[in-house]
Amino acid sequence: MSYFLRYFTCLETLGQAVSKKLSIMKILSGLLLLLYGLTAPVLATENTRFAYSTNDIDASLARYSVDPGSGQLRFIDYLPLGKNTPEAVIDPSGRYLLALSQSINRLFVYRIDRQDGALTPVPGSPFDVKGAGPFNIAFHPTGRFFYIALRFNGVGAYTFDLATGAVSVLPNSPYPAQERTRAVALTPAGDFLYALNSYVSTISAFKVNAQTGALSPLPGFPIPVGSVGEYDYQYLSQDVPATAGAVPYHMLVEAQGRFVLVSNLAGGNVSVFRINAVSGQLKEVDGSPFFAGFNPHSIALHPNGRFVYAIRGRDSLIEVLELDSRTGRLTQTSGSPYETGGQGPAEIVFKDQGQRAYVINWDSNDVARVDVNADTGALTVREVVKTRSGPWSFVLANGDKAPPVRAHIFAVLGDKGLGWANSNDLSAVKPLAAGRMSELSIGPKKRLVYAIDSAADTLTALSLSETGDINPVVDGRVATGEKPSDVAIDRNGWYAYVTNSGDNTMSVYYIDEKNGQPRPVKGSPFNTGKQPTFVSLDPAARYAYVVNTGDDTISVYRYRSNVTPLVFETVYYGSPFATGKAPASIEIDPTGRYAYVANAGSNDVSAYRVHHQTGALTNLPGSPFKAGQKPQSLLVHPDAQWLFVANYDSADISVFRIEATLGALANIGNALKLPFNPGLLQWNSANEKLVVLADDGTRWLALSLDTQTGSLSLTAEKRLKTPILDLLITTKP
Repeated sequence: MSYFLRYFTCLETLGQAVSKKLSIMKILSGLLLLLYGLTAPVLATENTRFAYSTNDIDASLARYSVDPGSGQLRFIDYLPLGKNTPEAVIDPSGRYLLALSQSINRLFVYRIDRQDGALTPVPGSPFDVKGAGPFNIAFHPTGRFFYIALRFNGVGAYTFDLATGAVSVLPNSPYPAQERTRAVALTPAGDFLYALNSYVSTISAFKVNAQTGALSPLPGFPIPVGSVGEYDYQYLSQDVPATAGAVPYHMLVEAQGRFVLVSNLAGGNVSVFRINAVSGQLKEVDGSPFFAGFNPHSIALHPNGRFVYAIRGRDSLIEVLELDSRTGRLTQTSGSPYETGGQGPAEIVFKDQGQRAYVINWDSNDVARVDVNADTGALTVREVVKTRSGPWSFVLANGDKAPPVRAHIFAVLGDKGLGWANSNDLSAVKPLAAGRMSELSIGPKKRLVYAIDSAADTLTALSLSETGDINPVVDGRVATGEKPSDVAIDRNGWYAYVTNSGDNTMSVYYIDEKNGQPRPVKGSPFNTGKQPTFVSLDPAARYAYVVNTGDDTISVYRYRSNVTPLVFETVYYGSPFATGKAPASIEIDPTGRYAYVANAGSNDVSAYRVHHQTGALTNLPGSPFKAGQKPQSLLVHPDAQWLFVANYDSADISVFRIEATLGALANIGNALKLPFNPGLLQWNSANEKLVVLADDGTRWLALSLDTQTGSLSLTAEKRLKTPILDLLITTKP
């Protein structure tokens, strides 16, 4: 609703000037609503580039990129928050993100970078809300005030500084309501505020002072909400009193300000009230409440105003109801309810004038991208992306148009150290740092590089300057285990993971955020299987996967809190997991749902489903899938539809189509023959090419992908004067 509120800001003064004349006010309101309908969706459609989710169990705030064309969602990184994070909102200006923490009664405020979506805390954040149990936020149309449903204190009222993001508590805040105030909602013009009291099944109402943001109770309130009767609370919170009634849980005001809608969690229905635009009084419409299925805990309205979406977390369905704009009655649509692509849906958020939406699934820790039929309200799941634990709230944010990106090549050159090039051409790589290196990884900001030397048993941190110079980080060299074989850095750049094939361990290091120095974490190194040769992290940085070539297994490690490293092996859930013979590498697909292992000894690819809570691996139907001779390198295309496999002995590339629902593989046909034995695979997003490096590092080629058929075609082939042992291609503006 942020773009809607933002539009009304510029018209606040005019609205006040005519507020005493009812006929003029009605004309103005109609004009505003007409303009809102014409302009608001354009803002969200053209500029939406980022998304964020609060993750309740994980106590974190995740950041995602959003493809402006397809709506494709990809996990970027996350920030730790206070525990119990029920909601995040974007302010009406689109410049700030606000997130609540119930456990510590604080409000986190961040400024949004319009280039990359990065979040920077504003001075003074987190702010004390001066109340207990903050649960829901509603902004005034001016953006100068906002209100929080305080579960144990009523309604908190606050001023918001648009220049700095600073928050101040209004003098008489909090305003008393009734027991367990769980939601607040404002009318479009910001004249009235309604508060939902869950444990007494009532609605409180207030008049809003447009100048100060202060609240005055409306006469005749609170009023009852939800049908009368006895309810079974066994599936709800244990502290629900027997007198709670229907347990109204969520509330919204319809976009044109005609109706208030309330989801009744225990009642299994939605109540609808007509709003008196002059007095703010509510009158329940005929037939209300309307059936919505088992435990609807939240509701959302389609941008076209026709459809109401009731989120049923218990049976993982979304009920779609059609709203009669004249009477306010709700009727079930044909085909409803719809699946959500996961378990325990918590919220649905619309994009692109309602043609697309995102559904967050709390139980399965994921976000589903869905297509929406604006004529029928029907939902079709297109892709599901894993995230941190317990996603509960999801918001979209606008950003500047993404500039063109350029390729940045980082290459390990053996005795000649590290090379770098700002080019699509591997031949342009030049040595910039001395010292022998064998493998490398890059921090998320692409200014810190970590390289291992398998001969010297060391990990070295290097810093890349804006001019392209690479220099060792002071005190940035540390010992590893015996014969380090691979290194990986997590999404946040907090930890480095090094597998040691000589002593069957994984060394883990904390990376100093100020200088990039790696330091061993407590308990490091950690035991692995035999001859660990490869390590990879899932996209949301929840699990680490170690390939144990010596005993044909994969070891899985997880975290215990949102800031601990991935060092706790999931032995209880089955780790290590069996692979084919002589596994060489593992690839986690960009959605975080599937894992693929190249088995060099059995000439096939093992395919697994990643468990959403433990990281455990379960064989997919048909696994293993036949590959070429001695597959040793894997790469999943960024759109998660294709898997490329480099086969050393048969000197070719196999291409598999990934079945989106199950993750199973289908070989597209004849493998592409290569003029050399392939080693590494990399995807260059700057020119949309698959880069193949020869195993001896002396040659490389670039391949184009037909995204409809999966076929590859040669576009470039060159020899290298200096052999490349390891390679990473990143992109940036």
